[in-house]
Amino acid sequence: MTRRKLTLWLSIAFGLMALWALGGIVFLDRNAMPKISDPTSNTIKVLIRTGTESSALRHLLEPFEKTTGIHAELIEVGRDGYFATVGTQLLAGSDTFDLVFMPNTSVAELASSGAILPLDPFINDPSLTDRETFDLEDFLTVYRYKDSIYALPTDISTHFIYYRSDLIPKPPETWEEVVALAEKFSQSRNPRSPTKWGLAMPAVVPEERTKIFASLLWTFGGDFIDDKDGHSLLGEPKSLQAARFMQQLLQRKLVPNDLLYWDFVKTRDALLSGEVAMAAPFWNAAYPMIRSDADSPLSSKIKIALLPGMKDSQGEIQRVPFQQGWTFAINANSKHAEWAWKFLSYATGKQGGELYVKAGGVPARKSILSDPAYTTTRPDFQLILESMKVAQSEPSITYYPSMVEIIEKALAKIYTLESKPEDALKEATNDLNRLTGK
Repeated sequence: MTRRKLTLWLSIAFGLMALWALGGIVFLDRNAMPKISDPTSNTIKVLIRTGTESSALRHLLEPFEKTTGIHAELIEVGRDGYFATVGTQLLAGSDTFDLVFMPNTSVAELASSGAILPLDPFINDPSLTDRETFDLEDFLTVYRYKDSIYALPTDISTHFIYYRSDLIPKPPETWEEVVALAEKFSQSRNPRSPTKWGLAMPAVVPEERTKIFASLLWTFGGDFIDDKDGHSLLGEPKSLQAARFMQQLLQRKLVPNDLLYWDFVKTRDALLSGEVAMAAPFWNAAYPMIRSDADSPLSSKIKIALLPGMKDSQGEIQRVPFQQGWTFAINANSKHAEWAWKFLSYATGKQGGELYVKAGGVPARKSILSDPAYTTTRPDFQLILESMKVAQSEPSITYYPSMVEIIEKALAKIYTLESKPEDALKEATNDLNRLTGK
């Protein structure tokens, strides 16, 4: 290479470096309102997992664009790799999407790392949000980290019991009643049973096992960790009682012996095919699918009820079903944060919520869930409202993924009968306490 060409290439290289450096100077205040850096583009991108939620939210795109002039595109990622994609992309500072669809359990980790923006500045800016119309109090719940709102829910999820009303005229109210019915409708215990299994529930990872077990754990009076200091409560007597209950279901062959491989779809289809008589704890989202299934002669016979509970000393039934929200949060590296907020507020607002219902979604708005117009078409809405009065969500902690990994490992040993609940939960307790330094 000649000296002249070398000088030319070095000049270009230094010029590009200077341009990059100047372009990268940003004065970032997380609590200040982010501005749109590229006013010539009217497109925002939404990272979302493939499934019922993305199908329902797709119906909002065209009305949103007509209302605001902003074009929204969905970037869909398969369910199996979704959580890894969200964490990797956000924590790496990617700006390839503006909004992210995520469970509320991810809020603490991502907010603490500065990967998502607080929403309070958008909510409190009258040029962006009409507080009265938006009506923050209408949400069933909002998700905070250190007193700031970081995510708002589009969907709310909780657990019901599903039962064959042609076999079980009255739904069981306690877990003792569930066991008695499961004995009757499990062929391992009753060869004349019309169903192979009396009871089923999802137990796969990463989404199902810990969340499904949570409804039992809390109803039995146990818990994962202490809210005040974070030390593990899995070794406490009531937590052990819940784990023993699950293992006994497996030992008595009242639930499928390959339960670790049962997911949402397999559980739903087992109800529709007549393989199981009951499913609990099971997601509320399955009900509209079951109800609208034209191929199964059992779809109209499958009913829902509040999750069973335990009788207290006064004879009152205490139940604590699981609840979670699927939420939208704004990528801290979004170049279109204000437009992202407009889509977020539209999708979680009352207008977007109504459209979401028509597309089969479950909005997190009390006013929509209690609307008499849906009494006949969506009878599950009233049950969701009842469930949410006593429902509980998983702890909002920065080390949530690590906690779940420890619990899933312990539950696998319990569900496969590899370990006694006492041994598996003792190991999990020690691992959790080491994780938190307790």
